[in-house]
Amino acid sequence: MLRKILFGALTVLLALSLVGCGAKKDANADKKDAEQKAEVTVEGSADKAVLAYAQLYAYGVIEDENQAAAGMTQADIDKVQDQIIEPLVKSFSQYPLNEESVSTITANYIEKLHTAMDMKATVKKEDKEHPVVELTATTINQAGAAEVASNNEDLLALGAAYSELLEQGLTAEDLNASPDFQQFALESIDNFINEFPLNEEATLEVTCKAVEGSDGKMYWAPEDPEAIAKFVNGQK
Repeated sequence: MLRKILFGALTVLLALSLVGCGAKKDANADKKDAEQKAEVTVEGSADKAVLAYAQLYAYGVIEDENQAAAGMTQADIDKVQDQIIEPLVKSFSQYPLNEESVSTITANYIEKLHTAMDMKATVKKEDKEHPVVELTATTINQAGAAEVASNNEDLLALGAAYSELLEQGLTAEDLNASPDFQQFALESIDNFINEFPLNEEATLEVTCKAVEGSDGKMYWAPEDPEAIAKFVNGQK
């Protein structure tokens, strides 16, 4: 059911290995780190890097400047994005939506989250090794959203219309090809998404560390990426 939308983003926890591409260690790593500490240059800024991780874990899309600051490749993003988007797409499978409609709904959902969450990050503590970033966001109230999913009038109307059309002899294939049904489904689901209740703006302090990107350069990354994932998904 569409309520799976509300919880699908939590699968980002499976993708936290993205941060695992940090600096590679050898037997003399600690000594080597101590010797080279003064020579290490970290690309980008910690605040933009934290925003990159927050955006990725929230809705799977990162603004270009934040992606660059975190040193993420498109392959890095795709690994997590697929896990964010897949539950959303699967939740539509109960309705005969064509590929164009699914793409439109997904894009609308991502854009609404991007706007509603209004994520911001500022460096709270400058530090050469472990800068601290203050991340603020307005997250979806998961309990309230689940309640909306269970009794939303637009979804109920969509389900009723679908059942009635099937009883009239139309097939799922007919509705998949029907511009009128596709538009009705798009509007119904869009209205449902617009009703998601939001929590009050909250703040998370994120301590960062330098990790090695796939290009061999050093970038800032959160020490505890799971904390960011939980935060942007409205979990305590």
